[in-house]
Amino acid sequence: MGIALILILAGLMELSAPGPLIGDLTARSVRLWIHSDQPEQVRITIVNDDGETVDQKVTSTLPENGNCSTLSIIELKPGARYEYTIDGQHDAAWWFRTLREPDLSCRIAFGSCAKETEGSSKVWQRMDADDITALVLLGDTPYIDTTDLKRQRERYRAFSSVPAFKTLVAHTPLYSTWDDHDFGRNDTDGNLPGKENSRRAFQEHRPNPSFGENDLGIYTSFRQGPVEVFLLDPRWFARTEGDEDSPALLGEQQWAWLTRSLSASTAPWKVIAGGMVFNDSVRSGKTDCWGRYPKEYERLLGVIKQAGGDGVVLVSGDVHWSRALRHDTQEQLGYDLIEFVTSPIHEHLIKAADAPHPGLLFSQGEINSFLVIEAETIDGKHAMTMSLRNASGETLYSKAFVSPSN
Repeated sequence: MGIALILILAGLMELSAPGPLIGDLTARSVRLWIHSDQPEQVRITIVNDDGETVDQKVTSTLPENGNCSTLSIIELKPGARYEYTIDGQHDAAWWFRTLREPDLSCRIAFGSCAKETEGSSKVWQRMDADDITALVLLGDTPYIDTTDLKRQRERYRAFSSVPAFKTLVAHTPLYSTWDDHDFGRNDTDGNLPGKENSRRAFQEHRPNPSFGENDLGIYTSFRQGPVEVFLLDPRWFARTEGDEDSPALLGEQQWAWLTRSLSASTAPWKVIAGGMVFNDSVRSGKTDCWGRYPKEYERLLGVIKQAGGDGVVLVSGDVHWSRALRHDTQEQLGYDLIEFVTSPIHEHLIKAADAPHPGLLFSQGEINSFLVIEAETIDGKHAMTMSLRNASGETLYSKAFVSPSN
């Protein structure tokens, strides 16, 4: 592939061309995303640790797909390390390791609100040093603030061109949802004109396992070790259903998916994650939080109760402040839900986000911060620890969870 330098907005980094990056990863398959400067045919070769070619595919990067292509490599061996080349070129970061069978452990990083800056790059480097097994982006990754397709594509490519980010996701599976700024506008909802362009650009640049259903939304899920992550889309359907007194947030289609998927999950730990915070303790005037959709929040509790068990936790971002909160759900669920808010990866804090909450466990403004979930199964018992960390490697707050009953 051709390599070009991209000079973006003043104050940000000079970047190389984007990609490649690893998407959804299982014990026997991987999704691989590539981009070229011009439309062309690209040859991908997968090589095992013995130097043997196990697969080779040719794909086309076409203008109608933003010169991007995502391909799936299947029939791989569990727990095996592979390297890949692109048109005969190779880089030390171009490798991946399939999940083991059974897969008994994971170290999943979550983050939101990132820019093409040195501070955000320090977070990507820290995640790489921490040997994370997956990266989950919760939105505002990147900041776009328009539904113009050309601009959407430009911003995704610039974000994916940061050297430290490129290195990390070249061998670490990336999973993503969006928040308001990458959806298209600050604090917006599903009535935003042009949202189809945002979805198209997201599909082109983020190799998730799936993208909603019926060409609507981008919600998805994946599992590593004893953890299954359910990535919500709180933008596409928001306020497009229901009425003024009880507007929708997730929409009936997404609710049906979440109800079905959560109940079918066999994972001991279930992480429900999205950019929008699940509480109402936000800065004055902020309208995009679950607290502004009280009936939807109660419905969420009902879905969790229906799924059974006590292994559910919540993860959110958006607000430019790191927090951990206990939701008073003992009456509805038989236990209190814990929510971790992880924001920002970049350097912009919002002090007003440090709002009071009766179940507040931790609240701190910390630039270049992220969340790590470490979980493992030993002798049939499941342990999980959730830790808010910063780019220097310091743990800001950590909470251990006992083995769930389900």
